[in-house]
Order: sequence, then C-alpha cells, then structure tokens
Amino acid sequence: MKRKSSIIAVCVLLALVTVNGVFAGGTKDAAAGGGTKKIAIVLKTLSSPYWQTVLKGAREAAAKYGYELVEFGPPTEDAVTDQINMMEDIISKGDVVGIVFSPSQPPAAVNVMNRAKTAKIPVAVIDTPMPSGYADYLTYIGSNNYQIGVLGAQAMVKVLPQGGKVTILEGAPGNVAMTDRADGAEKVFKDAGIVIESRQPANSDRERAFSIIQNVLQKGNIDGVFSANDDQAEGAYRALTQNSKKAVVMGVDGNQSAKESVRDGGLFGTVAQDAAGMGFLGVESIYKHLQGQSIDKKIDAPTPVITKDNVAQYL
Repeated sequence: MKRKSSIIAVCVLLALVTVNGVFAGGTKDAAAGGGTKKIAIVLKTLSSPYWQTVLKGAREAAAKYGYELVEFGPPTEDAVTDQINMMEDIISKGDVVGIVFSPSQPPAAVNVMNRAKTAKIPVAVIDTPMPSGYADYLTYIGSNNYQIGVLGAQAMVKVLPQGGKVTILEGAPGNVAMTDRADGAEKVFKDAGIVIESRQPANSDRERAFSIIQNVLQKGNIDGVFSANDDQAEGAYRALTQNSKKAVVMGVDGNQSAKESVRDGGLFGTVAQDAAGMGFLGVESIYKHLQGQSIDKKIDAPTPVITKDNVAQYL
C-alpha cells in the first residue's frame, strides 16, 4: 500500500508539471512565445499623442499574438532615471517574455540593457537607437533621425526668404533622436544661407516651446521654426499666433493634431513617422523571435514629409 501511494504521488506531480509546462528555462509557453503571456513596453512618456499612437500599434500586435501588454512610461521625456527604474523593476520581476523599449537617453540605458540580456529577456528597441557599437538587443525599429531633420529643413528652405532667420527647437537634453533631427536641420539651413537665430531645448513640451518662441519674438521677428517634434511645433505656432506673427513651422512625428493643423493652414508641415507601426513591429518581433524566426537587426520606418499639398492622403 505504501509503494502504491508513492507511485500515485509521483504521477500527480508529473501531471502538474505537464499542465503548467514548467521547464528549467521557464514555462513551455514562454519558451514558445505562445499563450497569454506578458510583454512590457517602456516608452519615453505616456503623456503625448505620439507615444499614445505607438501604444495603439503595440496593443494591436499584443491582441493578435495573444499577449498581455503591460505599459510603462514616466510623466515627462526628461525623467530619465524614472524610466531606467521602470526597466529595472520589470527585469527584477522576471514575469515578461520580452520588452519593447524606447530609451530616453541611450547611453544611460546600457547597464539596464545588459541586465536584460543576462536575464535572457529579448528587447526590441524602437524610435531611438542605442549608442553606436552597442548591439545587445533583439532589433532596432525606427527612422534615420538625422535624415528626418534634413528632409524637414529642405522643405522649409524652399519657401523661406533668402537669408531668413529660423529657430530650432530640440527636445530634452540628451535625447539623441531629437538632437539628431536638430543637427540634420541645422546643416541644411547653414548650407542654404539661412540664419539660425537660436537652437534651444524645449523638452518635448508645448508650454516650454510656447515660452521660448514668446521670448524669441521679443528680440525680433523670425521666418521659421524647425521643431524636433509636433508637440513643440504646435506650442511654437500658438506663440506666433498670439503675437500676430507668421512663420514657417515644421514639426516631426505626423501626429493627428499636427496633420489637421497643416490642413487648416497652421503648421507648414510635419515629417511623419510610422508610430503605430513601430509599436506593432516591436511586439511582433518578440513574438517571431520566441517562435524561432530570424529577426533583422534593423527595421526601417518610413518618414514622409507632409505639407498642405499632400496632407489629405495622410488624414
């Protein structure tokens, strides 16, 4: 009887192991990327239309592939330490099969990315690349941010007066994507003989951009504003309007409100990014990786320049 009881106990234990799919390297479902498992997405913030569009795409992919998406982002894009702490917490808990991550300051994210690698959690980096030479991630999905600045400034130069003055609005200091956009625009303006009145960080904040342009206008008129994102561009345009000034204002991201402003004769244009596509591909790349499929190290996102001439097709 005692031998029979032991055999039954072993059989029950084996059945439980089979049902739960437990293996030394994690659950069976996690290893295969199947079942309702968690993927974390950690963005620069959750408070802007652009990042909400990224989330929309990620949610669609999570629903398609059967994942629970857990969403993280600090209140502002310059809250770098908060974002890193969020990544640390996710990795420590160890209950996700992958992370979609847009680093606010890539150099500051190297250590936490190394922790994710040690924990064997694949990370799909989106929107902003890690520093040159660092490759311990699954894939990077994004645009050439320097080229975005070039494209936006080139469109502006066509309508700016010869020797006109422009202000360049960066994002938060250390935000590499925004800095690259501003660098690309600055190069085009200088080559075209456009005077750069100033180049200032607006921290991806409308009110900050509004205040900067208010102060700029007190020194004299400007002919244009290149903003490294749409939120800042809309804040700059509001400052111009309230001072009864007209200038060519170019944003970046292709947010819905920016496109509507372009249509209505407000902003001159916006260099669009496929924000929803980046979110979708981030989740999808993790799914495919867990299924054993090969993933390209770099996946490009398209960046059309939207002006009044073509805005209808993007609305």
